[in-house]
Amino acid sequence: MLIALGVNEDGYREVIGAAEGMRENKTSWESFFRWLKERGLDGVRLVVGDKCMGMMDAAQEVFPESKYQRCTVHFYRNVFSATLRKRLKLVSNMLQAIAQESKEA
Repeated sequence: MLIALGVNEDGYREVIGAAEGMRENKTSWESFFRWLKERGLDGVRLVVGDKCMGMMDAAQEVFPESKYQRCTVHFYRNVFSATLRKRLKLVSNMLQAIAQESKEA
């Protein structure tokens, strides 16, 4: 299932589209993004995902003005999957400290 969430003018997330039976390859993501665009989606400035190469490539093609950002939850899961069990708490604390840094820091 491919799902797109958007942030409305009030800062709230809402589902702006969903499609079933598709794969996570460039062709599927491109088709999904073009469908959203045909329905009136514009002004896309940021695409957030799990670093799926198909999604990243399709987003750049359909929304060339947008930037791509890796989903924090997926990033953390990847870090934890490569972390020794006895170090999970330490690494978790480090990630929390990094996430709380100010933009200036």
